[in-house]
Amino acid sequence: MPSLADKLKSLGVKAGTSHLPPPEIASHTIGSVVAGSFLSTPRGEAFVSEQVFGEEYLHGKISPYSEFPLSIISQWANDARIAELPINKFAFLDTETSGVSGGTGTYAFLVGAARFVDGKFVLQQFFLRDPSEEPAMLEALIHFLAPCEALVTFNGKSFDAPLLVTRYSLHGIPVPFKNYAHLDLLPLARRLWRDRLPSRALKYLEEHVLVFSRTSDEVPGY
Repeated sequence: MPSLADKLKSLGVKAGTSHLPPPEIASHTIGSVVAGSFLSTPRGEAFVSEQVFGEEYLHGKISPYSEFPLSIISQWANDARIAELPINKFAFLDTETSGVSGGTGTYAFLVGAARFVDGKFVLQQFFLRDPSEEPAMLEALIHFLAPCEALVTFNGKSFDAPLLVTRYSLHGIPVPFKNYAHLDLLPLARRLWRDRLPSRALKYLEEHVLVFSRTSDEVPGY
């Protein structure tokens, strides 16, 4: 009696994958998707995309060049250094990661950092094309953060900063923001808007406080 394999062969069914054509390798490069350049570091090349926002730019109804009451914010944040630093000493930082659980298995495949450079608001986004490029990306971020003395984040004290500390430690690279002041806007937003808005999620605050709506081109956080 013919076996099941023989019956399948008689019907033209082939076992295994040796008869299949090799998979096509994607021809897209990071440069064809995001405008940027490669920055040479002691750990290799890092891909960086840069945008510069002039004084005419508005994020919703707010300009990055607006003056903010740092003395009041420093009291809320319980860090006197925030009131003493000039605005060009602040670095605004966010990460996109491979997960939200943290730990050594979670890495940042995109780090966005912005600061004022020669009076211009400069945003640099550091992309990983491959996990092997992580040390180079971390080195490139050091160079951008070097002139600063404070971080501004949204939930960064609980997530972004500890995650980056872990990544730097794993590669034996000194943490560039170790002694920085840290202004985390999430707990401040919760205190300020908890009785006025039903949600203190970043997107909701953007829409209802800054009057800023994300475009359809944006990749959702989830």
